[in-house]
Amino acid sequence: MPDPSEDFLYRMYERSPVGFYRSTFDGRFLFANPALVRLLGYERQEDVLRLRLAEDVYFDPRDRAALIDKYRVAGVLDGLKVRWRARDGQLLVVQVYGYLRPEDGCIDVTVIDVTELHAAHAHIERQREELERSATTLRLLWRQLPGLMWTVDRELRITSADGAAIASFGRRVEDELGKTLYEFYGTDRPGYLPIRRHLEALEGQWVGFHQDVAGKQFAVTLAPHRSENGQIVGVIGVGVDVTTRYRLEQRMVDAQRAESLGVLAGGLAHDFNNLLVAILGNADLGLRETACGAPGREALEQIRAAALGAAALTTQLLAYAGRGQVPTSDVVLAPIVDELLRLAAPQIPANIKVEQDVPLELPPVRGDAAGMRQVLMNLLTNARDALADTGGTIKVRALVEDHDGTVADHDVLTPSTAGRFVVLEVADDGPGMDARTMRRVFDPFFTTKPSGHGLGLASVLGIVRSHNGGISVQTSPGHGARFRVLWPARSAAVPRDAVRSESGRVTIPVPYTILVVDDEDPVRDVLVRLIEDLGYAAIAAADGAQALAVMDGAASVDAVLMDLTMPGMTGAALVQEIRRLRPKLPVIVCSGYDRDRKGMPAVEGFLAKPFRIEALRALLASLVGAPEGKPEGKPEGKNGGTSGEPTVVPIAAGHARR
Repeated sequence: MPDPSEDFLYRMYERSPVGFYRSTFDGRFLFANPALVRLLGYERQEDVLRLRLAEDVYFDPRDRAALIDKYRVAGVLDGLKVRWRARDGQLLVVQVYGYLRPEDGCIDVTVIDVTELHAAHAHIERQREELERSATTLRLLWRQLPGLMWTVDRELRITSADGAAIASFGRRVEDELGKTLYEFYGTDRPGYLPIRRHLEALEGQWVGFHQDVAGKQFAVTLAPHRSENGQIVGVIGVGVDVTTRYRLEQRMVDAQRAESLGVLAGGLAHDFNNLLVAILGNADLGLRETACGAPGREALEQIRAAALGAAALTTQLLAYAGRGQVPTSDVVLAPIVDELLRLAAPQIPANIKVEQDVPLELPPVRGDAAGMRQVLMNLLTNARDALADTGGTIKVRALVEDHDGTVADHDVLTPSTAGRFVVLEVADDGPGMDARTMRRVFDPFFTTKPSGHGLGLASVLGIVRSHNGGISVQTSPGHGARFRVLWPARSAAVPRDAVRSESGRVTIPVPYTILVVDDEDPVRDVLVRLIEDLGYAAIAAADGAQALAVMDGAASVDAVLMDLTMPGMTGAALVQEIRRLRPKLPVIVCSGYDRDRKGMPAVEGFLAKPFRIEALRALLASLVGAPEGKPEGKPEGKNGGTSGEPTVVPIAAGHARR
C-alpha cells in the first residue's frame, strides 16, 4: 500500500476536529491547526502562534514544567490530562498525546478536548460518593436503631440483612446469608406465621405482624421487592423493636383490667354483704332466742359459720379492690416475719428450706400490721405450693430502697409516689411461671392449684395498693419466682397519739331511739330487729327524704344508723342535712363497700357489712350509751347469748372530722 501523500496529510491536518501543534521546549508555538485555534477561542492561527504555552495557555505554569520533565525522561506522553485556559478564561481539560523530536528538539502534540467528559465524570463521581455516603449513613442508622432490615428472593433465600437487632437472634449475618427462611426458623411448614407472611408478600401484598424474638417484641412489615420492570423478585422486610411500647400497652391493659375487676369485686362484695347482714343478723337473733341444746340451734350455728366464711371471702374481694380498712400506724417488719415463720413452720414440708434475712434495724412501715401479715402469709403459701412437688428453698429478706416513681419492666403495681420504701422479698427456686400465667396470677379467682379459691395473690395486690405500695415479680419457666413488695417507710418515729382526737370518744347521754336508714328491705328489717333486741328503740326509713321527715317530727332520735349508697339522696348529702338540722347527732355509717372510707363523709362511727350483733352493741354503747336495764358488758337475749369481738370500733370525733 503506497504511503499517503503530503497533500493528503495536510488536508487531514487542516480538517481534523482534533487539535495539533508543534512547539519548542521553551513553550513557543511553531504551528497549530485550525481545530486547536478554535479550541483556544481564537479566530486566526497568527494569534495562537504569538502565545506562550506556559504563561498564556496552561492554567498553572507549573503543570507545563512537570510535563517537560516527563518528555525528557520518556520522550512521549500518552493521554496525560492537563488544565488549559481559553481566550475568555474558561477552564479547559485536555488530554495530550505527544512525542519529542530528537532531530530538532521540538515537540509534536495531539490535543483532545475532554472538558465536558471530565465534568460528566466529576458529576458521576460526586453522585457515587453521595450514594456511598447515603448507604454508609443508612447502614450506620440501621446498626444503631433497634431494628432489622432484610431481603429474600422468590425461594425465600436470605440475600441481605442488617440492623442492630440481629443480636437478638443470637446469630451472625454472615452465617445466615444464603439460607432459606425454612432453614433459618428450623421448620418445613409453609403455614408458620413469618413464612406465611413472606409468601403473601411474594403475591404482591403489604403485610404486617408482631413477632416474639428472644423475649422481645418486633413490629414486622413486609413488602414486595420489585425489579425495574415491575416484576416481584423477592421480599423486603423491616422489623422494629417495640418491646418498650408493647410492655407499656400491656401494663395499661392490665391496669384497666385490674381496675375493672376491682370495681366488679367491690360492687359484688357490697351487694353480697347486704345479704350477709340479713343472714348473720337473723342467725344471731335466732341464736339469742334459742337455748343451748334446743332443736334447730345447731342449724343456726352452721348458718352463722357459713355466713362468716362468706364474709371472709368478701373481705378478700374488698382487699383486692383496695377498699380494705388501713389503719395508719408504725409497723416494724422483723417481728412480723419472725412470728409468721414460726406459725407457718409446721405447714412447710421437710424438703423445703426457709432462709430469712430481715434486719431488725429497718425503718418502720406506715400501714396496717394485719394487712402486712396477710400479704406475707399469702406469699409464703404461694412459694410453699410452688415447691410442693420438688422441694427447694424459700428466701425471705427485707431491705431499704429509694424509688423514683418510674415504671420498671417487672412491675405489677408501681408506687404512686417516689420515696423510701421497705422492700419485702419472698423468692423460691421452683418451676416459675410463663408470661401468660404471670399476667393473670393476681386476678381474683384465678389459680393453677387443684384446690383453692384464687384470692390469695389478688388480696395481696389490693392490700399493697391500699398502702400506696408496689409489687414487682421476676419469674420465668424453670427459674423460680421472686415477689418484691414495696411498703412506704417512715423516715422517723411518729407519736402514737398524733392522729387521735384531743377530746377522746364521742359520748352522748343515754337516749334510746336509733333512726335506721337503708334502701334494702331485708337489711333495714334485720337492723331494726337487732337494735330492738339490744334494748333500743328503732325507727326505719327507706331513703334520705324519709329520714329527714322522721327527724323533723321526732325530736327523740338520738343516733342515725345509715347506709352510704342509696338512690335519690346520697349518703353524703344526707349527712350534710343531718349536720344542718342536728349538728351534735351521732351518725353511724353501715357499708360493705367503702371500707377505706375514702369517699365517706365525716361521721362518728362505721360498721363494715357484714357485722356481728356484738359489734353493733359495742358501737351503740360507745356513742349513745347502754340501754336501760341491760348491763353494758354482757349481751343477753331471751334464751341465752353469743360471744365474739366487735369487728369495728367507733371513730374518735376529732379524727372523723379532720
